[in-house]
Amino acid sequence: MTTAMIQSSSFALPSTRTLWHLFIGGCAGLGFWEAFSAVPTALVAGFPLQPPELVKSLFQNVFGATISNTFAHALHYATGFAFYPLGYWILTRLIRSFGMPADGWIWGVITYFIALGVLAPLAGQTFLLADVPLLSLMSLIGHAIYGYIAALVFERLEQSRS
Repeated sequence: MTTAMIQSSSFALPSTRTLWHLFIGGCAGLGFWEAFSAVPTALVAGFPLQPPELVKSLFQNVFGATISNTFAHALHYATGFAFYPLGYWILTRLIRSFGMPADGWIWGVITYFIALGVLAPLAGQTFLLADVPLLSLMSLIGHAIYGYIAALVFERLEQSRS
């Protein structure tokens, strides 16, 4: 539990500059993810990863609601641009971290478990897409690299004076 100790008893919200850097890191990571999920994943697994379809299934299963492709894409992008990067910031600022690059890789793997370990079963899919192991593996690789890129860009921007 020593690596999971709270760093500080006070918690400050991120500055506007930090939020902007998180957003830029999220955009960089998601840009990679979109290309990776479409091309290499389709070549290896036989078909691409389609997160908006997971979002649509989630809304149908949990809320009984049908949402548009546009709304599903918007939710996926908001997650990749803003929510996952903010989660990275909260995790690495509240809990003692390992430092880069480990923090980025670890956060990427956490996002994989959120998407395929929590949301996929809620959407009616198997846990970690166990029925399509190559797709699950490609998702794990893609999420890990997404986390690394998003964290790397964010941390470098935070270190800069811009």
